[in-house]
Amino acid sequence: MTLLGRVVCTAKAPVVRPCPRHLCHSTGAFSFRPLRRLLCMGTKRRYPRAIMHLRTPFRSPLVALVLSAAAGFVLASCGGGTPGEQIRPKDQTFAGAMGETSSGSCHEPESGAEPLVVDWKPEQRGDLEVLMKDGVAVVSYSCKGFKLLKDCKVDGKYGFLGMSKKEQVVKLTNADEVKANLPLAGAGIAANIGAEMQRGATLDVALIMIGKVKTTWGKVAADELTGECDGATHFVKGATVGAFVMETGAKGEAKTAAQLFGAGASGGSSSTKNVRNQDGDLSDCAKAQPDSPKAPAQCQAIVRLELKAILPKAAKTEAPPTEKAAPPPDPKAAEVATPQTSCPKGLVFADGKCTEPSSAPAFQCKPSDATECLDQCGKGHAGSCGAAGALLASGGGGASKDEAKARELLGKGCDGGDVGSCTNLGLILMKGRGGAKDAAGAVKRFEKACGEADALGCGLLGAAYESGDGVSKDEKQAVTFLQKGCEGGHEASCGVVGKMLFDGRGATKDVAKATDFLKRACDGGQARSCVDLGDLYDGASKDVPKNPILAKMLYQRGCFRGEAKGCTGQGRLELGQGGSQDSAKRAFEMACMRFDDLGCAAQKVLFGGTRPVVPKPAEMMELQKACMSGSMRDCAAAGTLQVAAGQKAIATASLDRACIAGDPLACAVKKK
Repeated sequence: MTLLGRVVCTAKAPVVRPCPRHLCHSTGAFSFRPLRRLLCMGTKRRYPRAIMHLRTPFRSPLVALVLSAAAGFVLASCGGGTPGEQIRPKDQTFAGAMGETSSGSCHEPESGAEPLVVDWKPEQRGDLEVLMKDGVAVVSYSCKGFKLLKDCKVDGKYGFLGMSKKEQVVKLTNADEVKANLPLAGAGIAANIGAEMQRGATLDVALIMIGKVKTTWGKVAADELTGECDGATHFVKGATVGAFVMETGAKGEAKTAAQLFGAGASGGSSSTKNVRNQDGDLSDCAKAQPDSPKAPAQCQAIVRLELKAILPKAAKTEAPPTEKAAPPPDPKAAEVATPQTSCPKGLVFADGKCTEPSSAPAFQCKPSDATECLDQCGKGHAGSCGAAGALLASGGGGASKDEAKARELLGKGCDGGDVGSCTNLGLILMKGRGGAKDAAGAVKRFEKACGEADALGCGLLGAAYESGDGVSKDEKQAVTFLQKGCEGGHEASCGVVGKMLFDGRGATKDVAKATDFLKRACDGGQARSCVDLGDLYDGASKDVPKNPILAKMLYQRGCFRGEAKGCTGQGRLELGQGGSQDSAKRAFEMACMRFDDLGCAAQKVLFGGTRPVVPKPAEMMELQKACMSGSMRDCAAAGTLQVAAGQKAIATASLDRACIAGDPLACAVKKK
């Protein structure tokens, strides 16, 4: 090192060691006093006034320019006092560590995101676990930070779906990747080790994944939040659980998950600021089985979240709908699912992390861009093959519909390990799209997907056993797989298995489980399940305690989501104590606009509706039979339909009986 280089190395502020006497006090070889004065300022050691208080200023621009250039040239080779410090660059500022000096990027999250949570402190992960046991957790998330909203939630619950154990090592190689993948504490970590990362250090994350927890809530509007929710942007749709280790590593260093779990916190070079965090036990994770109803005690750490954006408040409208609602979704009628975006804007998902497109040999394509999906599929990315297949199956993303090609691409994705591709391939095989129907082949794909915690795959497998399509009909197996689909967050599976358990089909009747599953289906947007559960709380079953307030709320949810019978049920209960005549009128109008006979009958009798009502003989026989068996709701329904059809005399007995029992519709019609 040159003498000038040695002097510049002593000029860092603050200098830990004293400024060397042979340099800063030199009057020999290095005696340019103004430079000596500049470089020795800021040291802790006191120096003679003759040196430290020289009045000679840098008045020559040329001298200043030469000095600056020389100092910049040698600064890169400067070190601190210890051998480890001598190879550590000067710590960066926060902005520099985050790459703002080069790119100025701030990657805003998309509507969906899947950040790692391995940087969280134990108490923070504990807070999340508690919130997820009490309801659906809510967060505030932007490119500027991440915050768990402890006093905000959505009314709902999470189920667990196991899968075969997976191991993955994710390398975060720069500050942008750290911040994008670790939105809670990534900024601080990057600021702390930013300099080391510029020299080739990495942040290595070993993941052991044994299952997923998910809620059936697929969409949440702002007015469905409860608590103190200022700043809420996303809700926690689900999480991957298992165990993890996060620690500093190096580029080119390939460690397995087992090695990282066994490395411990020691052994790092003194030249590197070590970062380490760990949760979960490797040996306990080895006990996990795909069919386990819950994760092992020491292998249920949350390692990655699945977030979905919260929608604006639903618009309130007084106008009734003008078209009949579509039938509720059914597992057997599911459509090909399109992958969702999971990385902030400008980044792509590859090798378990969000990164710059230029840094990834192949990555998960945008699910709306068929050209990009085909391109990335050609580079070997299985998920992009699946996305391309889904787009060709539907003719979306700028692609022409080609179901035969879709089969080929979905098969490529499934063989490459993309479980969503397996489910989608099973769907088109089951329906015979793009080729001959292959129900048995579809079942095999559903089995593979279900084993990897794909809830839709489990639901479709259960539906196949329920119908006997592609496999021997077996209601017990149907309940097993539909229940797994429900626990994995597939709302339609919850609705089907809830009804089966209530009826005692395929399993012993279980009212508690049945109502729980119907509630989850309703949370997930299954309008028919909202109404089914409302009926139970409205007295349709002696096995469920009557709760008119809860029943009305469930009917209202079903009505809002397009189910005509939900509107009729809401209208009935609005006629009772605490209800509103105006609300009842609007509810019956909506029911009638959706072609519900009882809704039209109630509207006609109570509010002067003009649509003709002609009761169906088979329906009337069922209502009268149920009425004779003690169902006052059915007595009221039968009497209302008869009055609307001009058969008031016949209706009197049923209406009197139901009104005496307290049915609000029967009493309201009887008064007319």
